[in-house]
Amino acid sequence: MDYTQQVDAVTRSVFKDVVTLTNGKPARTISLRQTFPGTSQQHLWDVVTKPERLAVWFAPVSGDLRMNGRYSIKGNASGTVTECDPPGGFAASWEFGESNVSAVRVNIKPGKEDDPEAAGAAGATIELAHTFPIDSHWKKYGPGAGGVGWDMTLVGLALHLAGQPKPSEEEWRASAEAAAFTKRASERWRDAAIAGGEDAEWAKEACDRTTAFYIPGWEAKSTK
Repeated sequence: MDYTQQVDAVTRSVFKDVVTLTNGKPARTISLRQTFPGTSQQHLWDVVTKPERLAVWFAPVSGDLRMNGRYSIKGNASGTVTECDPPGGFAASWEFGESNVSAVRVNIKPGKEDDPEAAGAAGATIELAHTFPIDSHWKKYGPGAGGVGWDMTLVGLALHLAGQPKPSEEEWRASAEAAAFTKRASERWRDAAIAGGEDAEWAKEACDRTTAFYIPGWEAKSTK
């Protein structure tokens, strides 16, 4: 895979006009969109919702994957399915314990993201939106902390749809390509934050902290 090309294939947005989560906490939403040629809305739905497919490119997912069902991702979040509209999309709470609750929505559309009228066109577009509380984690890392993680998830999805194996976590962390991908993706989240109306200086500092979090030993170059 060309990881630079994969970074560029994703459209990222940060939205400030999110008033609160259901728990009453002020929030921000990040969004990622990518079109996958050569697939269909139904096929993409199956890939992102069937446990046997998710285990290959994402992570083992267990539970009741239907409306109001509880799910659990091995080594990651758990939550409740709050909306389910196959093959158009779903929404779910994203929980790490009782105090760390956010919300995820996945929409799947036929055709290309820049041509919504082309419903019969080849390919399908996935849009993933994650709404986070404005807590200490957000203030420190901004949209990149969750955003880069979802970028890595889209790498796995793109590889799976292309019939290519996903690298092991050890292989990924040790590769120079992964470091370059992470830095580039983090910078794109910085740009999306600024475009979304966030303070530019904060966005740059949050970007540097996010990059350093994902790439051990990385340090921002001084501009002085």
